[in-house]
Amino acid sequence: MLSAMGLAQANRWWIGLGAFGIILAVAFAANGKITAWVEGGHFRQMLDHETSKGLKLEGSYSPLSRVGLLGVRADGFTGTKGQKTIVSLDAHQISGWFNPLGMALHRWQMDDVHVQSGTVTLQETEANPGAKPPGMPWWGWFWPYRVHLEEVKVDDATALWQLGGKESGIYHAFLEITPNGHDFEYDARGGNFNTPLTPSLDLQHLHLLIRKPRLYCGELLLGDDSAHPEEQVRIHGDAGLQEDRSINLAVDLTSLNVSPWLPEKWRAHVLGYASGHFDYKSSGTGVETAQGQGHLSVAHGVLHELAPIRHYIALTGSPDPGDLALKVCETDVNWKEGAVAAENLQMECEGVFRLEGMIQVAKDQSLSGSLQLGITEPYLRWLPTARATIFTRQEGIYYFTTITLSGTLKQPREDLASRVLAQVEKSPSTELKLFFNQAGEWLDFR
Repeated sequence: MLSAMGLAQANRWWIGLGAFGIILAVAFAANGKITAWVEGGHFRQMLDHETSKGLKLEGSYSPLSRVGLLGVRADGFTGTKGQKTIVSLDAHQISGWFNPLGMALHRWQMDDVHVQSGTVTLQETEANPGAKPPGMPWWGWFWPYRVHLEEVKVDDATALWQLGGKESGIYHAFLEITPNGHDFEYDARGGNFNTPLTPSLDLQHLHLLIRKPRLYCGELLLGDDSAHPEEQVRIHGDAGLQEDRSINLAVDLTSLNVSPWLPEKWRAHVLGYASGHFDYKSSGTGVETAQGQGHLSVAHGVLHELAPIRHYIALTGSPDPGDLALKVCETDVNWKEGAVAAENLQMECEGVFRLEGMIQVAKDQSLSGSLQLGITEPYLRWLPTARATIFTRQEGIYYFTTITLSGTLKQPREDLASRVLAQVEKSPSTELKLFFNQAGEWLDFR
């Protein structure tokens, strides 16, 4: 025997199926009038109004066409003058079908919505905790008063925003949008991720859940080489959307190519693959409230034909080490209130040099730090007084000196060059040797 609860549930199903059958019968009977109504101006104006209200912009559909019994199609939707997160929206080749059961929930429900391509421009919004969604109008008890989209798929989706005054975005991704209660989940694959702060990266997967008052990023996977099966950049975390604008992110790097992240003039000369983990927290959207820490290491690092090293070899007549393979290259990274520091920095090309210490860039871009530079004897031989006056501490095969950094990130300064120059000026023979080495470099037309 059925329980009372099971019987009630069965009754609801039969009632729903009966209502659906009645709707289909009416639809067949009034087929011509329904087509005229769907393709007419009043129905499209209702869709324009409800879609614009939901997206907080001014938008309109192109003329609608009825497809089959419940299908509908439009060439596009254009929205501008967005007041909230969306500034503008441009969608093309939209199709779907109306689910008549949605009328029981006082809504025009469109299922299996398909969009061929679309571009959305986003902006940062101010918190508005006092805003509340409007209630159902009195006539909503008798007629659907809102539009509900179920399972939206976009073949070619582009989302744009401004970062540092320049265009950033996710380009040409496949996007699925599905309801999650009263909220939405966004799942994107393919396409490219571009910002002024990063090179172009492949978007492998993005999963977002917007559940006010927070946005939850379950997974953002990026890569710089589609042939690499591993996750090269993995980000997950959450961010506040209303009065609480705090951000929490965890970032993992695996075998990420270093060169594209460097200034253009260095990209062909610094090679390697970065791995590490970073934790980022902030109480607002600005970097001035951010703090975090992490660790970064570089495997298979190589310094190839780097100009300062080539000039040093040519000027001093020191042995040419060729490409400098880095045995060690790692650092701890800390940032707080706009200042970034590389601490416990270690870099070594075995048999040539070793570097240890700390570098900090303040919020105003001023540079500070202290480095211990160790060089092996063959690269100090050109300056006889170097080990007695500058590189005075010996540890294994390296002779170390302390370098103090100052200036700014764009105009860095250090105190080693002035100390070396002072020793060169005390030795006329050394000055003469440097002169001829420099002249030989000038006359080398190879």
